[in-house]
Amino acid sequence: MRRPGEIELVNCTKLFGETVAVNGISLRILAGTYCCLLGPSGCGKTTILRMIAGHETPTSGEVRIDGINVVGLPPVRRGTAMMFQDYALFPHLTCLDNVAFSLEMSGVGKAARRERAREMLARVQMAHFADRVPAQLSGGQKQRVALARALITNPRVLLLDEPLSALDEFLRLQMRGELRRMQRDLGITFIHVTHTQQEAIALADLVVVMNQGNIEQVASARDVYAVPLTAYVARFMGGQNVLEGRVSAVMDGMVALALPDHGRAEFPARDSVPPTGSTVNISVRRDRIHLAKRTGDGNADSINAVNGKVVAVEYQGGWVKVTLGGNGGDDFVVNLPDGEFFADPVNAGDTVRAHWAASDVHLLISRNGRSDRPYATGQN
Repeated sequence: MRRPGEIELVNCTKLFGETVAVNGISLRILAGTYCCLLGPSGCGKTTILRMIAGHETPTSGEVRIDGINVVGLPPVRRGTAMMFQDYALFPHLTCLDNVAFSLEMSGVGKAARRERAREMLARVQMAHFADRVPAQLSGGQKQRVALARALITNPRVLLLDEPLSALDEFLRLQMRGELRRMQRDLGITFIHVTHTQQEAIALADLVVVMNQGNIEQVASARDVYAVPLTAYVARFMGGQNVLEGRVSAVMDGMVALALPDHGRAEFPARDSVPPTGSTVNISVRRDRIHLAKRTGDGNADSINAVNGKVVAVEYQGGWVKVTLGGNGGDDFVVNLPDGEFFADPVNAGDTVRAHWAASDVHLLISRNGRSDRPYATGQN
């Protein structure tokens, strides 16, 4: 017997006039998965959430819940519940009555619905606030009430639209942990829209990275961060430097790349070997790079290294972010452990050599006709 809560989008497109918000995507989310739809404003992630909920109708394609095409069905018949970004609590109702509202609309008696609402408020640690109205609550407390209201209908799928965006950093971290704990306790499918990379990495079993209405990559949080598929994903996730170069040779299991400003890179030829003469993008994780102060031009032609001037140094606690300028238009960022940095610190204006191992070079694929910069705009 199949576990309830599986979502499948089949060739889904959504147009708003002539604007393509979602462009023929197909996606399968297994039951019980915590999935994050991740991308900048305008990439289509909220439109996908609303199509699953039934608040938008696809222009073409199917939305399947547990194998059944639900396009045309109203939200109340889909087995989903949606938690909106602004929480949408009724200002004149108490927390208890806000949570019980959907049961009242379903004809559940007053005593029964209030008993269930109290149980749900207790589950989100809000039982002591049952008689307060939303104006008397903090942002984090409102979020918990909205979550209880969404969960009281026992949905197969919970849909969350930027649920943490209105919270301060301390509450965001606290509620992030509570969302993950609750999803594991309930065992239902969570689909969570966010534009925050760290939020997606911390929460998700499955991350879907969006770009201009298209899916760039679907993978685990670890793979999206450490093994990005495209230059867009590498740049958007923020943990990688992207370099463009021309393949100068492929021999002895190694690919040699000519980088701008006379730089060179080498990396092992893995599953996909680019042809000699082609232009490709590679990425290198920022925390796999080392720095050395440079004098003269002796290291100008070093392999798997770039030379640059330090333009910014930012202390981050356990590590230090060092930004170099003048590398093909993109800043080149190095994240050094604090111990390594302070053993031989650098300052803004210093000329340095950043170097890395060949095994830490990752070859990216090209998406023809699609922006590789994570700053697309349009209908979300």
